[in-house]
Amino acid sequence: MSNGEGKKKHSGCRTVLIVLLVIILLIVAGVFVFFKMHEDELKEAMTSIDCSVPVGEEAPDFEVTTTDGETVSMKGLLEGKDALVVVLFATWCGPCEKEFPFMDEVYQENKDRISMIALDVDMLDNEDGAKKYAEEHGLSFPIAYADNLPESIYTTAYPTTFIIDRTGTIQFCRVGSIPEKATFEKIVGTFTGDDYQPRQLGYYSFYGYAGKKMIPGIEFSVTSESGTETYTTNEDGYYHLFTDKPENMKVKVLSVPDGCEIDGTGEKETGIMSAPVSLPVK
Repeated sequence: MSNGEGKKKHSGCRTVLIVLLVIILLIVAGVFVFFKMHEDELKEAMTSIDCSVPVGEEAPDFEVTTTDGETVSMKGLLEGKDALVVVLFATWCGPCEKEFPFMDEVYQENKDRISMIALDVDMLDNEDGAKKYAEEHGLSFPIAYADNLPESIYTTAYPTTFIIDRTGTIQFCRVGSIPEKATFEKIVGTFTGDDYQPRQLGYYSFYGYAGKKMIPGIEFSVTSESGTETYTTNEDGYYHLFTDKPENMKVKVLSVPDGCEIDGTGEKETGIMSAPVSLPVK
């Protein structure tokens, strides 16, 4: 190859690289513009909850194969127990990973009365991923990849935890993580004991977030079928509320600490599912 041919080839390679770089920059710029143009819609989609668990109804039976190779059913897990705790999760879910250790402690302390199983239901996961997760985390309750649950049980919000009582009825469903061991103990304790009477349980976590930090001291009211009560977010910016049953309650921010403002009318609704509820502040 002559010296001139070598220079032409080198120049051609540089041209190709420049063209590729320009294309990549155009793609990145296009994605950025798209996100900015549709920022509100994307935020709404990312925070929306798509979940279906028939609280108050008889639990549909299901059968899964655990990561240990054992085939179990809902009815089999519940047999002889006061309650069955089911957590729907994904292997990439950070809040799931945070709550599983203390959930496992509560399960160990109460396994004569409760059963528990974690079901990996995310479409991005698979059986091998669930098995690897189980091996890495060493939890004592069973884990299974479940892509064939009944249609009435569905979620894209991880974790989602529901509890089936001894009568086979789904009496509790929490969309979102449970913050600490004491709270999980309280929830489980509702469904155990010789004096248990069938009942539902609602659990909402109201929180204020503005300026990239949690806001304590937000006063707000919650109106349910039984009336209106007023609460204030704690030092950590949360207020956890347990109710006799899950219901769509009306929420209104009444006052905020200095440096914050009420967003819009300050009103919103909880929705039927027990879940974290962001208070409208900014």
